[in-house]
Amino acid sequence: MRLLGYAALLALTLGGCVTHEDAGVAAARMERQDDATCQQQATGKGTETYQDCRRSLMAYRQQTLVQQQQEQARRDAVADSLAAAGRAMQSIDQPPQQMNVNVTCTFGCR
Repeated sequence: MRLLGYAALLALTLGGCVTHEDAGVAAARMERQDDATCQQQATGKGTETYQDCRRSLMAYRQQTLVQQQQEQARRDAVADSLAAAGRAMQSIDQPPQQMNVNVTCTFGCR
């Protein structure tokens, strides 16, 4: 039973593992992507359409980041709960041994 708990915890832990690129590299890549996308929609960097596009993409990225953080918090909570359940299962004592009990009936017994 302990092995099953460890296997479940390991699966959750490895499920959250992904390759993360350097933050600076990711920011530069997103900057290039956003610039190219907004330039396709506008006639130049100084136009209002371009600026609106960039603001929209920034808001979208911020919202996505918040959602990712919330999802990670939920995954962490599940992992903590599973770890606590595993610890609780390890501390369960053996069931009590069977014992004989004699009962004496004093009122209305047949």
